[in-house]
Amino acid sequence: MNNVLITGACGYVGKALVPKLKHTNIVSIDRFYDDKIHHQSNRFFCDDLNDLSSDAESFLESFSGKIIHLAAARTDDSIQETYEKDNVKATQALIKNLNPKKINLFIHVGSVAAIDGKFLEQNRANITSPDDWYRVSKYQQQLHIESWAKNNNVPLVILAPSAIYDNDAKKNSTNIGRLEKAVSLFKVVPEINILKSLTSMSNFIKAIVCLVNRKTENTNDIYTDLVNRYLIIDKPIMTVTEICKNKFKARLVIRIPKLKTLLLIISGFISLMGLCKIIPLSKERIIKLYKPTDYKDEMGYKEWLDEEA
Repeated sequence: MNNVLITGACGYVGKALVPKLKHTNIVSIDRFYDDKIHHQSNRFFCDDLNDLSSDAESFLESFSGKIIHLAAARTDDSIQETYEKDNVKATQALIKNLNPKKINLFIHVGSVAAIDGKFLEQNRANITSPDDWYRVSKYQQQLHIESWAKNNNVPLVILAPSAIYDNDAKKNSTNIGRLEKAVSLFKVVPEINILKSLTSMSNFIKAIVCLVNRKTENTNDIYTDLVNRYLIIDKPIMTVTEICKNKFKARLVIRIPKLKTLLLIISGFISLMGLCKIIPLSKERIIKLYKPTDYKDEMGYKEWLDEEA
């Protein structure tokens, strides 16, 4: 039976993943408490990786098995220091407490944002957007994990999804989910021809479960072809308008001149009136909506997943 330690188990992906890990001894770590995850885990630590309890530290030092590293900060209004603390320093604290000789696989759930982060890192003086600081932090987080795994001969798989969406709108807590709810309500969408890559939650969870359940006598050999590669699930590259039409069933597309400028003006008014918590339309969200994320050159994952099924 697999021993699996999951960081960020109470997050968006963690809540979908934990119930799918059958015949597995699950240890969950999250700074937030979730009753379902607690009861679905063999052991649960309500701990911040940056401030671990003595019990959690002792457990990590003795843990033997596989790691699924999900813990990360991802909000629209976080500052540079928050991303560095929750993404970079928390990851350093995690690997510092692990005994690499006892880890037979480290699965890092990163992000395609790390690809952009690599280039942003070289131009830090020009960064002003919180979203760009997030991308830099994901790149730095990945570098620390890669270095640790290489220096300690730990088999490493990096999964780099794009925006993750769930087919069940009720489960969506992301921008994709909010967009879906808006479209389902009005059935009308403005024309936005910005290309986006998406990752479906169901396929992404299948990929992680597949990795956890993979059996081989020589773990290092079986993962040699996967180490340090970006694995993006299904990758439907479409415009924002196409996403709304095809996935969220919008019936009418309307063209609004200077829409981005208009949305930025509206978001400024919302911010000025202090209505940001009621109306989730911020400058950062609009910038992100109009940022292309069509990662065409990254490798797909479907063929490998089908092979293992």
